[in-house]
Amino acid sequence: MGGTFKFGFEEDDGEDHRPARRPALAPDITAVLSGSDVDNAVTVTVDESAAVLSVALSARWQASVDPRALGPAVVAAANAATARALAEQVELVARRPVTTAPAPTGTGPRITPEYVLGLMAAVSADLERFTRRLAEAADRPVTVESRGGHVRGAARRGQVLELAIDPGWARVARPTEVEREILEVLRALRDRGSPADLAAGPRSPAITELTALAGDPDTLLRRVGLLP
Repeated sequence: MGGTFKFGFEEDDGEDHRPARRPALAPDITAVLSGSDVDNAVTVTVDESAAVLSVALSARWQASVDPRALGPAVVAAANAATARALAEQVELVARRPVTTAPAPTGTGPRITPEYVLGLMAAVSADLERFTRRLAEAADRPVTVESRGGHVRGAARRGQVLELAIDPGWARVARPTEVEREILEVLRALRDRGSPADLAAGPRSPAITELTALAGDPDTLLRRVGLLP
């Protein structure tokens, strides 16, 4: 395998069994949310946006989960962490104060009935394209295999559907190696299932102009001709 990759874990060659570790946090991360399986054999941590930060196996995970059942345990932990992140996002939206859109930088062309019709048609077309792409991305299942070839996963609509882990490898591999390949797959499932341009919401010049006009009544009235 070419290159050096870092997935949020540090190697510890001298110790194969250790307590679950928490990730090193970047300064801009304000909350770390975790989920575990029913046996607490696996803990997955995410940030408020549900981006996967780390995967940690308990010190004696094989005593509570058979290696053949490790995949379902990871699925349960990952989805529990994601559910907590979604709940956090809902709370943040509820607490967020209502703000108006930024005012346009210029007066723009005079608003006429034809101009309004054209602007609304452009906005409708842009929203339709965004909705279609969002639906396609949400309905399309995503499958990923780790570079080591020991972990494979599938996800849809941000939910991990399946994680298959080679039980023979998981039984003898160091916990850090198992964690690393699981983390690689979980991150890739999320990245491929949530395109960055869609996560930002619908955007286009027409949508920006309409939003700005709605948030600046004076400019709107001026362009209509009701204000000097």
